[in-house]
Amino acid sequence: YKRMKINKIIAILALFLLFNCDYQPIYSSKNIEKNYNFTINSIIFSGENKINQELKNNLENYINLESKKIKYDLIVSSTVNRKISSKDKKGDPERYIIAITFNIDFLKDKKIINNKIFEKSYEYKNMSSKYNLKIYEQDVKSNLVNNIYEEIIKYLNFIEWYLKHLK
Repeated sequence: YKRMKINKIIAILALFLLFNCDYQPIYSSKNIEKNYNFTINSIIFSGENKINQELKNNLENYINLESKKIKYDLIVSSTVNRKISSKDKKGDPERYIIAITFNIDFLKDKKIINNKIFEKSYEYKNMSSKYNLKIYEQDVKSNLVNNIYEEIIKYLNFIEWYLKHLK
């Protein structure tokens, strides 16, 4: 009986704590408005269309925010490299590496203020099913783009500070 009472109290406390927690996704539009000091006026893409579109979709919440005073334009060039990193005894691919690179010019008032290269890579095993390999590679690319996107956002948020302290 005593144990049931303690379990009920713990359950009630846990529910109380969970419902009073003010959880918000990091990249929600509310948090973007509050926590980031920039907006993106425009983005010009060249290179790999699929990863460019994925990056553009991720950056959508940061485009044309009227309340932000610091405004950037981005010129983005992307590449995807897939190469064999090892082969088996027969010479068939055993492992691959995918590398995604975004070379970005950051413009402010129509002048390039900085250029930065963001790159991520991932090594993985070959699969017997080419269809499954293709699906897996799409997931890997998506994850790499998401990781780069997070780096770009951090960089955009602090670029003014970086530039002041680099000079």
